[in-house]
Amino acid sequence: MTVAERGPGRDGKGFGGMVGSDVSEVVAVTRIPRFEDVLGPLAAAIVREVAVRDQATVAEVVTGLHRTQRRDHAYTTIMTVMGRLTEKGVLDRERRGRQYLYRLSAPEGELVDRLSGLAVDRVVERYGTAALRHFAERLADLDPDTRRRLVELADEPA
Repeated sequence: MTVAERGPGRDGKGFGGMVGSDVSEVVAVTRIPRFEDVLGPLAAAIVREVAVRDQATVAEVVTGLHRTQRRDHAYTTIMTVMGRLTEKGVLDRERRGRQYLYRLSAPEGELVDRLSGLAVDRVVERYGTAALRHFAERLADLDPDTRRRLVELADEPA
């Protein structure tokens, strides 16, 4: 039974939002994930602002978010999120005078891979063999070409 035949899950989206044709399964499984897939909307927008500049202060990110999102965020909110992103290893910071200068700690692909792995670890830690069984079921539902591509991805160096 495929994901589409099984129908939507409790969230109405099925496996990763991949209800529907086999083509959508392949695209969703093999596309390159981005910050927006592993971080919340505000954190992803902050990381994008830092990435665009190569390095940025909190004030520069606040200004950039106001320009791109047309919305005001409190300086302290952005500072807190950037501090948490530093704790998670997404951003590095260096003290410059009275402020910090932030930059990405690694290229986007590497950070997304690391964050994705941590998310899978948390799911398996929380749900144990039940989570692994569901992962196995979803993999069994994929067409052979998509499964082959996933094996290739797993064999690629991180």
